[in-house]
Amino acid sequence: MKKLLSSLLALIMGLSLTVPPASALTLEDAKGLLAANYVDGVSDEILALDDLDSILEAIGDPYTFYMTAEQYNAFNQSVNGQTVVGIGATVETAFDNGGYRIMSVLPDSPALEAGIQPGDILTAADGVPMSPEVDPRVPIVGEEGTPLAVTVNRNGQVLEFNLTRRAVNIPIVTYQQDGSAGVITCISFGATTAMSVQEALTELDEATAVWIMDLRSNPGGDSGATATSASLFTGGGVMLYFRDGSGQYHYNYTLPDFPDMTDKPVIVLTSAHSASGSELFAGDIRTYEAGIALGQRSFGKGTAQIVIDETNSEFMENGEAMKITAYRFFSPDGATNHIIGVLPTLLISPENTETAALLLTCAASPYPENHLKLDLAGQTFYVDLSEALKPENVDALTELLEALPPSAELRYSTGKSWSQCSPAAPSAVAQELGLDFTPRAFSDTADSPYAREIDTLATYLMLGGYEDGSFHPQDTITRAQYAAMVAVALDLPAGKSAKFSDVAEDAWYADVVSAMADIGFLSGRGDGTFDPDETITYQEVVTSLSQVAAWTSMDGYDLENEPLLLEEAVKFSDYAQWAQIPARNLDVLDALLENIAPDQPVTREAAAATLCRLMESTHLIWD
Repeated sequence: MKKLLSSLLALIMGLSLTVPPASALTLEDAKGLLAANYVDGVSDEILALDDLDSILEAIGDPYTFYMTAEQYNAFNQSVNGQTVVGIGATVETAFDNGGYRIMSVLPDSPALEAGIQPGDILTAADGVPMSPEVDPRVPIVGEEGTPLAVTVNRNGQVLEFNLTRRAVNIPIVTYQQDGSAGVITCISFGATTAMSVQEALTELDEATAVWIMDLRSNPGGDSGATATSASLFTGGGVMLYFRDGSGQYHYNYTLPDFPDMTDKPVIVLTSAHSASGSELFAGDIRTYEAGIALGQRSFGKGTAQIVIDETNSEFMENGEAMKITAYRFFSPDGATNHIIGVLPTLLISPENTETAALLLTCAASPYPENHLKLDLAGQTFYVDLSEALKPENVDALTELLEALPPSAELRYSTGKSWSQCSPAAPSAVAQELGLDFTPRAFSDTADSPYAREIDTLATYLMLGGYEDGSFHPQDTITRAQYAAMVAVALDLPAGKSAKFSDVAEDAWYADVVSAMADIGFLSGRGDGTFDPDETITYQEVVTSLSQVAAWTSMDGYDLENEPLLLEEAVKFSDYAQWAQIPARNLDVLDALLENIAPDQPVTREAAAATLCRLMESTHLIWD
């Protein structure tokens, strides 16, 4: 892959606090900045609009906007950890579900004390409904001692909170010792983050067996701060790649002699509110095999913004700024997290995340008695069963066993040494321990030649089956069913409706078909139809997944633009001409199945296996 050395721009990858209106910057200057910098380009039609608000709305990117001096100052405070007056919550920029999603709640804040939670949708303040035209920062901040009534929607439940604004310190990093765990909580990657993380590693290392990096409420921050913080666990190296609108790569790195502060594994805690820089941090840990992630799939923000202000542009004045999406970013292993998020190594429910992580922080035990030993993603963890089987921990232990992918090796025995212990199935260990274990695998896939791949997707709750717990691996799969398989695995948002004449808006597959079509992963028949009930052939699957690879990974993107060599055309001559490059691409990525007739209907097991192998080779599945 061709990569260029970055000039270390001030790239901001976090979520902001506001959706501000446009003002002081002149319209023509703003158009010039957008045309020169926006990653996907801006069409002439959009640039012809007669005000900046309309242009930004037409672009439809919640991370590209103008900031007044006051708003820019508030943004910097949220990233870099200062004292602000308000309720102590950060809000996503995109208006959705009737309001603005609360991304994080600060410690020792009115919002925390009132019971507001990350994920709540702010729908009204002092009785004024939120709307795309309302700046959500305005009611959140204010004079100290003033009251504020907040309305939120929490999973369909409308809740009212009465708060009083006050000065809130933004401690972007806190840390503590919890038994043999060194727990670092980071809510933003800003100017002081790396220094604080280094301080934690220095102070707690001696008593720590396993680190926990809690990024569950971290919406991102500065790319340099993220790279430096991750390097404290991995040592120096390339920490992320940027790709601009022309397809050129730049990278952010730390020097080879950068201090690796610890050789102990780190467990990165993720949630649906972990975004951007926190997703990049997890990707760095994955790339350099420094630990695992545990929790829920992350938010899915894989674009980086440049901030243009009076320090780097003659068009800006009096403290104003403009934030523009200029890059798509990728982890050092070449994987994106945009839209699809980071899939943790262990997919655990929110209520059991913290406890499950702490169970894995037991110091290494030389003896098997009353312990579990887990080898996962290049790391070894131990579980002290005298602690794990306490009533308050049993649910977390059970879910931890249920979440183990086929690649994990679990050992449990009362023998004298671990060398005498053979790997055991999580279900067998759970039965031995008397746990109420619910397998995530299907009941009828054990004899499939692709059982490992199917079980892997099932463990990560990516694969749908039948009500009786079966998968029907040898059944053929329709185009609609295939669209659902991929869209669910990649966590794609629903696309625009009414794209195909034979896909009714109320059909069960309407959202997944439109999602796949919108992003370019699956096309129709060319006559405005989709044929949702027709079986899909293997070469159609291969062509679709080649597009997935090009979108999700640097390797796939580069392969998509390489011409087919003569010897490759010969090798894949049993594929239709339009499918030969995709077949070559998946073959290079070790995802192409052998002995599958390209022009014949594909089975459910073969489609799932190809998808799983592609997700593994492009590092979308952590292993």
